Amino acid sequence: MAVPAKVTGGGPNDATQCFKISFSTALSQAPTIESWDNSQAYPATDEYGTTTAKEIFTGTTVNSSYPMLAAWSGGAESSGNLPGSATWHPSSPVVGSNNPNLLIGVTSYVTCTNTPGAGGDTVFNLSLKAPSDATVPSTIGMAHLVQVRFYYTGAAPVLAVTFNEGTEAIPSWTILTPGTHGIQYCEADTLVGNYQLTLPQEGLQKTAPEVWVTT
Repeated sequence: MAVPAKVTGGGPNDATQCFKISFSTALSQAPTIESWDNSQAYPATDEYGTTTAKEIFTGTTVNSSYPMLAAWSGGAESSGNLPGSATWHPSSPVVGSNNPNLLIGVTSYVTCTNTPGAGGDTVFNLSLKAPSDATVPSTIGMAHLVQVRFYYTGAAPVLAVTFNEGTEAIPSWTILTPGTHGIQYCEADTLVGNYQLTLPQEGLQKTAPEVWVTT
């Protein structure tokens, strides 16, 4: 399998085997899933997040100035934990940690539901809900990092970031290389090279039906 490709179950689906991060050595506590501004040209990324000033975080009038990106933690790949609904994308953020949660820096984030040991992993899903008054084109306002903050003692772990091209029951994991590959939120039945999301009619919001990893 290779990039570009659709992330199986990514977005508004009752799915958790979407993205996986594996750690070569044990963590000392559960990692967190955060999102921050990205100032680099897609798909390159800042080294780490420092601000949340872009529209994806500040929101618009239609979405009550809420962040547009959400995450769900499913724990370890072997756990099989699911959101329980295809409509898991929260309607509002919870300050601090919650699962699922809308993402804005360390103000609103998700703590993974497991602490990976040596060779362990954690899986999660991402979703974007766009309001009708979102700025078009979205190149600047939606430019963001998905950042996983992790804690360890001793030697720093080596990370492997992957996404699922198989099924929820039998995942097939493909390497996602940060800075080379990026994440895009797209229409249903998206074709390679046409990564777009049409905004809903005035006053409404729309959850992106698919998530893709592209270059």
